[in-house]
Amino acid sequence: MDVRRRNLMKGLVTGGTLLALGIPPRVFASTTAGSVRKFGLLLGNTPVDAAFAAGVRTAYALSSNARLNGVAESEAAGRAGSIGKAWFSPPRMIKLKGGLLTEYEVVGKLLEGARGVRWIAVMDDGSAAVFMELMRNAGAGLILRGSHAFSRHGASGGSSFSQEVPELRHVWTAASPEFSAGDVLAEKLLPGYNSFSIVEDFLSSEHFAARMYPRRLNKPKPGFLSYRLDGFDDIHLHCSGLSAADGCESVGWSKAGTWVPLKGQELESDEGSTRPRPAQMQLTGWIESVGYAAMTAAMGLHSYQIPCSQRAFVHQLPLGPHPRRNVRTERFASFVIET
Repeated sequence: MDVRRRNLMKGLVTGGTLLALGIPPRVFASTTAGSVRKFGLLLGNTPVDAAFAAGVRTAYALSSNARLNGVAESEAAGRAGSIGKAWFSPPRMIKLKGGLLTEYEVVGKLLEGARGVRWIAVMDDGSAAVFMELMRNAGAGLILRGSHAFSRHGASGGSSFSQEVPELRHVWTAASPEFSAGDVLAEKLLPGYNSFSIVEDFLSSEHFAARMYPRRLNKPKPGFLSYRLDGFDDIHLHCSGLSAADGCESVGWSKAGTWVPLKGQELESDEGSTRPRPAQMQLTGWIESVGYAAMTAAMGLHSYQIPCSQRAFVHQLPLGPHPRRNVRTERFASFVIET
């Protein structure tokens, strides 16, 4: 066994606690969304590579059009001096023909040699732990990590699983609300899918809170009723088509707490909560939507403007008037990191 492989395996063992939590040793608490001008796209030789990359390219193209067409600051980025008004190059795409587990040396050298680059990556679940160890060795920092799954064991499946478990399930861990991906992903999924859940955990919101723009606090989430957990202002729940208690059950949260309307939100009527507003742009599928959301988070275009440590979007509609889509079963992991 060569030295590099031995060091990699040693790191996987000694870093087990952090890997179990999904958190590399260095996390960006002070980096702002607009501080990087170079982006890279790392494809891990998975069945979802093409669709994920298409979403990333779409997000980049739309952000470029926004700058060229002079879109208002509040729509393009939400704050002055942000990446919405700054030039940056298209993502450099790297394809791992043999997958990360066989080309870990290539990835390690890439991360160590490319400084000041924000990477968007997609890979299978088995490669995620190795990728985080390569990040640690390269001194890279986590911005966003996602776990994504679809199965027919959800709301419309005929299995023994609970009917309250959504078919599409996403769990994100982000450095701060500044790099939130939940809003844009929920917006893209809402028009076309009967059930999904998106859970976001933010590792830090202290520095971000000082940079908030109060004018955006009152903006409601179209198609959702928004709540906070009574006594815990930084835990939020956005529900479409089901109650807060049922939403908690769908994502595995305790139903014991009391949920109250999120302060400053203009809640829509019950009818409006189950009749989503058409999205500004339709993507071809949920995997493409994940790539789109990851890229917009990397660019900081959809920052969550309320201090928050955890939040969830849960969507559930009756099956009758909404025929099931032919969605293939998939599981994969996504990352946004900075070297």
